Amino acid sequence: METIIWFAKNEKGVSQVEEYMKQMITDAKNNLAQKQLVDLVMQALEYLGEWGIPYSQNEFFVADLNNNSLYSIKLVKELKDHPPLLEFRVNWRGAGAFRAVFFEYRQDMTQILIFVEAIVKESTFSLQFEEMVLRCEQYYDAFMKSPEKYIILKGDEEVE
Repeated sequence: METIIWFAKNEKGVSQVEEYMKQMITDAKNNLAQKQLVDLVMQALEYLGEWGIPYSQNEFFVADLNNNSLYSIKLVKELKDHPPLLEFRVNWRGAGAFRAVFFEYRQDMTQILIFVEAIVKESTFSLQFEEMVLRCEQYYDAFMKSPEKYIILKGDEEVE
């Protein structure tokens, strides 16, 4: 099965996840811990795109760090009390816990992972994260009513 990672866009055509990650990259230029977090997030997204769900939910993502040590984490976790939303997770001490809320949408033999919003948490509980999850639930509900408004499905592309 093919897996596609799709960054959701708001009504202005802007992806919060892409903008957040761009800002993380900018901020990481002068901070080694943040740079390591960004590097791990990028590797983890590639892994998720290659392996999809449920593999990424059940198996550990393992990255080789520059100091010859290994980093491992289960990248995908179900958000309890908020099904079918999922949480993409990467942590790095000194930089925080990157979290992106997403959901799966299937079309034929394609698994489309719709990333809605992202944040870096500083502590286990984050009111900002909880509020983000509620916004993502609203996005999910609207998306499921009319997916064609949010993504270009195969065969829907404009012909020039």
